[in-house]
Amino acid sequence: MKFRTILSLATFFLACFTIAVFAQDSPAKETAYSANRAPENQSVSGRIASVGDASFTLSVAKKDQQGQTVEFLVDDKTRVEGKLTIGAEAMVEYRSDSGKNVAVHVVVKPTGGSHLY
Repeated sequence: MKFRTILSLATFFLACFTIAVFAQDSPAKETAYSANRAPENQSVSGRIASVGDASFTLSVAKKDQQGQTVEFLVDDKTRVEGKLTIGAEAMVEYRSDSGKNVAVHVVVKPTGGSHLY
């Protein structure tokens, strides 16, 4: 009888210890997740100032300030809605990669012409 009681208590404490260990998050998993997490995308809108083969420049006017130009690189993963033409209004969602702005999604608003509603 004593042997069964001791064996039952030992099994119970071992089970409780195992559950407690697996219930905690390991700090290594948290740091690995934050290190591998991709940076958040940013967005800006303005008028297209120039268009190149793999890049374009957007003229961004801020309130109470003169406009500044921002250059964006276009790669094979960039989604472009509309045609990149100089003078057209565009909204660009981008990410920074090694100090350069890589366009992720570009939406070009049509310039002039008739609008169908």
